[in-house]
Amino acid sequence: MKIPAYSSTTAESPIQAAQRSTKRRRGIIKGALTGIIGKGTNLLVSAVTVPLTVRYLGSEGYGLWITISSAVTMFFVLDIGIASTLTNLISRAYARDDRELAATYFATAFWLVLGISALLGLAGLLFWPYIHWQSLFHTQSPALSRDTSSAVAAAFIVFLCALPSGLATKVLAGYQEVHAANWFGFGGSLLSLFAVIVVIYLHGSLATLVAAFAGSVAGANAICLLWICIFHKPWMKPWPSKFQSGLIGDIFRSGGQFFLIQLSGLIVFNTDNLIISHYLSPAQVTPYNVTWRLVSYITAVPVLIFPALWPAYSEAYAKGDLAWIRRAYARNRWITLGTLALGCGVLLSTGRKIIFLWAGAAAVPPAALLPLMCVWMIIFAITTNQSCLMGATTRVKKQAVFSLVSAGANLALSIYLVRIFGIIGVLMGTIVSYLLFVVIPATLEVRSILRGDNSVAEPVSQP
Repeated sequence: MKIPAYSSTTAESPIQAAQRSTKRRRGIIKGALTGIIGKGTNLLVSAVTVPLTVRYLGSEGYGLWITISSAVTMFFVLDIGIASTLTNLISRAYARDDRELAATYFATAFWLVLGISALLGLAGLLFWPYIHWQSLFHTQSPALSRDTSSAVAAAFIVFLCALPSGLATKVLAGYQEVHAANWFGFGGSLLSLFAVIVVIYLHGSLATLVAAFAGSVAGANAICLLWICIFHKPWMKPWPSKFQSGLIGDIFRSGGQFFLIQLSGLIVFNTDNLIISHYLSPAQVTPYNVTWRLVSYITAVPVLIFPALWPAYSEAYAKGDLAWIRRAYARNRWITLGTLALGCGVLLSTGRKIIFLWAGAAAVPPAALLPLMCVWMIIFAITTNQSCLMGATTRVKKQAVFSLVSAGANLALSIYLVRIFGIIGVLMGTIVSYLLFVVIPATLEVRSILRGDNSVAEPVSQP
């Protein structure tokens, strides 16, 4: 069984095209509004937990927690791009109103990811005794050195559970029901805040804090998956009989491109903390990460719209509705640039004072880090819009190659520059590598997509 290529099923009338356009727009608006609640709550929880955990764990302990989280997050790339591919596959089935095809895609993806999770768990069990986590994370405190291994183990176990349960949000995204996923994200965020407060009140260990915080989000995704399969879309139950071995090769070929992009992204976004911890100290991770968290709030608009816009692009592309894609992309670009300009203006004038009041003196960054971080977030937001369009239209071959080159350059530059400029050098390496190897190629590819180059879908009538 082959994955069907993008193609328009039947020519749509102007009325049908208008209805499709309205439905996409409503899906994006509902996704963005509930995203404000769901992701906004997540940002609020982050804003509350940062000062709580910095003061509870201390600078080194907090830095170790963030570093462990960054290290374990890197394992999510080992789903070989299946999760990202699933959104596009469900969107194609949705464009055809084919429930059976959607259920087949989901069941095959679910059992593949579950198998990967089991293999990773077995590998972890076999190799764990031979890994010296204290040396890897360069911990100085004897108490933290004792807790390091158990904290990493707690994070790894949660990750193994989160890998298959995380597919729930991809199913909802494919059906342009991101708003439903956002409600579960809202619940998971509140639960994680409650868990942190309870652990701190009970004077729990670092391992307990890691398990409680990360496990809350994974638990919310698991409940979401059960809700989909039992109540919301019962035809999506991933019975083993729905697994199609003939789809494996095609899923991996499609997912392989996303895998390279995810691998590159993990190197760019998660190795900074590891490099700082290893070459400097975990304590130096704290000002870098807290500044990153604060400045990342100005990218809330593209982050909120991204999950809803991706499946809308994908479904529109399947219908050949390039005119709608052009309008939506242009509108999103100007909204993003406007919010970034406003956010950067506020942070450049008051950012260090906010950090001091928010997380304490230990989290205040060097003066040069904040403006550099604003530059990076502008670059990140622009490329997020570009990658959303490229991913939804499966135009990611060039992006995969250039992203991998960028990741390698970023890693080498960050290791070199951190020894010269400290934590600022890590960010300098990220900015230079991204500008050279991601922004320029992505801009050219997006222009090609918007022109309709190599599009196999036939255009539909416009209202």
